[in-house]
Amino acid sequence: MFVGFQSVPGALVPFAYDWPMVGLSFFISVCGAYVGLRWSRRIRKPDGRLDIDRFICASVALGGGAVWSMHFIGMVAYQTPTHREFGLIPTLASLLVVMAFAGAGLAVASRTHGSRSDNIVKGGVLTGLGVVAMHYTGMAAINSNSRFDWDFSIVALSAVIAIVVSVVALWLATTVKTKAKQFAAALVMGVAVCGMHYTGMSAGTMICTSTSYSPSLLAIEGESIGYAVFGLTLITLLVILLVEATRSAAQVSAIRAGDTASH
Repeated sequence: MFVGFQSVPGALVPFAYDWPMVGLSFFISVCGAYVGLRWSRRIRKPDGRLDIDRFICASVALGGGAVWSMHFIGMVAYQTPTHREFGLIPTLASLLVVMAFAGAGLAVASRTHGSRSDNIVKGGVLTGLGVVAMHYTGMAAINSNSRFDWDFSIVALSAVIAIVVSVVALWLATTVKTKAKQFAAALVMGVAVCGMHYTGMSAGTMICTSTSYSPSLLAIEGESIGYAVFGLTLITLLVILLVEATRSAAQVSAIRAGDTASH
């Protein structure tokens, strides 16, 4: 694929995308968005307090599934002739950051006091900043015999996209209720999240720094790592979705039983 490339300092590192892996990144983003939207329903109790179970599961699905897993698989899809590995600590940090910010954004956007539109915008900005932090922390986790030369105008564009995407996502999360609309919204979110990620990827040009690299003590690597993350994320999302479906069915049954008893 990269015939003729020589790993010498100063050389521009060519790249190509593994398109099946790109497809998986989009698919997992849509799955995470759908599960997150399902759990975002009734995230606030009637008294205005957060439903902690729904809050945590929605944060994990949206932050960890729709955004982080899409990002990691998308980075694996970015193929270069230089060897790469992902530092374990910054990679995990990027996951925790985006889930925390996604949760904070949901908490702000779903507040029952104040202007609903203001809450959604504030929550979206907060979540968007978390997505940006996650993306570039994840990029910094790459250990290779090369470095990224950044085009900061595109970096800024990716940040704007992340914030806009987050505002739209939180509006959908707090507005869309039916399954059909949630699925359609998840498709839109998948396209938007992928758009932000691949815009951010285009902001960096890899430049070779040496003929070889020094492996990290704690790192993630391997040809199957993208598929492993995809599989683990999909299993996690399916479990969360099953729990949500079971819980919703139980709530509906309880409501119906209460209506029957009252009559």
